[in-house]
Amino acid sequence: MKRSNGELLPKARKDDLVMRQIPGELLVYDLKRHKAFCLNDTAANIWKSCNGKRTVADLATELQTQYPAPVDEKVVWLALNQLEKSNLLQASIARPAGLPPISRRSLVRAGIVTAVALPIVTMIAAPTAQAAGTPITEATCKSRHGNDPGGCGGTICSDKPGKICVSGGGNNCVCG
Repeated sequence: MKRSNGELLPKARKDDLVMRQIPGELLVYDLKRHKAFCLNDTAANIWKSCNGKRTVADLATELQTQYPAPVDEKVVWLALNQLEKSNLLQASIARPAGLPPISRRSLVRAGIVTAVALPIVTMIAAPTAQAAGTPITEATCKSRHGNDPGGCGGTICSDKPGKICVSGGGNNCVCG
């Protein structure tokens, strides 16, 4: 999205995604493309702040509130580029004409790295539904594996669309 003055207003894609926050990372699974991504804290914070109302400058300022050092807008551009390549933004982004290509290496060489970790979005291997096994119901998973969540982990839940069998409360298998 863009404002009338041409400022970019990036917006995170939220549909058909399953997210799990773990310490230091955000795991995002794309249900349509069957791809999984791991976002470090910096990339996750930028992605979560992309609400279609904030400019790149706003995103840098927002990130700066979470870290003790100034945040250069180039760090945000690097994250947006990675998020776009991973199909985690609603629309493609157009870098300003005068802005050279940005990479982690170019930011390090320019001395832009400070207390802020550079954003990293990594695709991780994830099985397709077929490779994960035959879809089963949550009740079937529990009857087969009881208190062994490792036995059902990753199985597609046929009775809960978009969910996979994971460890639940009391170590029972649940669709989540």
